[in-house]
Amino acid sequence: MEVSELIWILSAGFILSNSTVLGLVFLVAKSSNRRANIFLGLFFWSIAGNLLNDLLSEFQINEGLGVSLFIVEPFLLNLPLLFLYLLATMNKEIRTWHFLLFLPGVLHNVLIRAGGLFLEEGVTTIFETIVYFLEIVLLVYAYSLLQYHYKRIANYYSDLENKTLTWLKSIFALNVLIHLLSISTFIGDLSHMEILEFSIDTFAISLTLFMVFWTAYNGFSQPEIFKQHLSLTTHNLGSTETTILKKTRDVNLEKDVISTLEKNRTTNVIKDRAPSSGEHSLRPEKNEPQFGGGKPMISELDIQRFNAIKELIQEQELFTKPKLTLRDLSEVADLKEKELSRLINECGQSNFYQLINGYRIEKFKVLSETSKAYELSIWGLAMEVGFTSKSAFFSLFKEHEGMTPLQYQKTQKKSS
Repeated sequence: MEVSELIWILSAGFILSNSTVLGLVFLVAKSSNRRANIFLGLFFWSIAGNLLNDLLSEFQINEGLGVSLFIVEPFLLNLPLLFLYLLATMNKEIRTWHFLLFLPGVLHNVLIRAGGLFLEEGVTTIFETIVYFLEIVLLVYAYSLLQYHYKRIANYYSDLENKTLTWLKSIFALNVLIHLLSISTFIGDLSHMEILEFSIDTFAISLTLFMVFWTAYNGFSQPEIFKQHLSLTTHNLGSTETTILKKTRDVNLEKDVISTLEKNRTTNVIKDRAPSSGEHSLRPEKNEPQFGGGKPMISELDIQRFNAIKELIQEQELFTKPKLTLRDLSEVADLKEKELSRLINECGQSNFYQLINGYRIEKFKVLSETSKAYELSIWGLAMEVGFTSKSAFFSLFKEHEGMTPLQYQKTQKKSS
């Protein structure tokens, strides 16, 4: 046995054993994402099954015994299992048609069984190549779902830690890449190019090793998202008007909102209703987000409601609650979540995540000029204003201020 073969066998055996154990753990362990973890456990077992078949083929055990120890070739089941994990984690309904994604894998196994195990390098390779292009379609669809998911959580959560699912993008891509490497060794005859064949096999097994442990690392810490569906009809549109805020004070429109309206003093009653057709409307700026294929018309009432909501957030310092959600704010403001989100999107030209963390950054800047700046570290101050993730805080601060928090504090000391 050559050294290259020994390295591959040891690596495959290591991944096989770990994938088997990890699959069992995800299947039986209690977690906050248990329903989705069933699919992730089966995903690990699918990887283990594929490596087991490769090892049986490498040792030529089937030929030696004269019987096939092959049970199932699960490689084409990997991506569908990962896709169902994505749906379950996002708390989206898994429909009947989603299980049709397993059909290519089932047909692949039927073809192998029909012609014998060693037909895999012939007819089934053509079938596998066709399926590969279908996997790319599924990859694109999964990416579009993840993009939609990000927009959804940014409109609902003030912290996105363990919620973006961006790690799944790399796992989907790795599966497609590993499959491509597998197909390439069959389509092209590499038997006379041992170095190239060894390089491809080594690269593929290395990617598989990384994929297994990266998936396990993220899977263990991944909670289910949106355990409760968004309550978009909490209040009845035809019900009596509800007052969320009464104020007698200046309404100062901030620079991130349409700044063409200012009132000296107003007594503002925010009503949980849509503006009537007779109310004055303003055309949004060019970069205003579009809804329903056209530019939204922002009424004076909407701007007043949005400013009253911002005053509520500032006066009660709601942003200091680390896990503040759109639902929390809607309950305090006595507004439907959908209506509140619309006001933030259209009047604030931002999402809930950006709005709340903008206030957190401003509060951090205020605290940086007080005695607390000497008592607490930069991260300590960030936690005081509601941040729960270091990386998110530093990234948002740099995006908001164009400098790091430390640079900002040094600048303030120089100017004082």
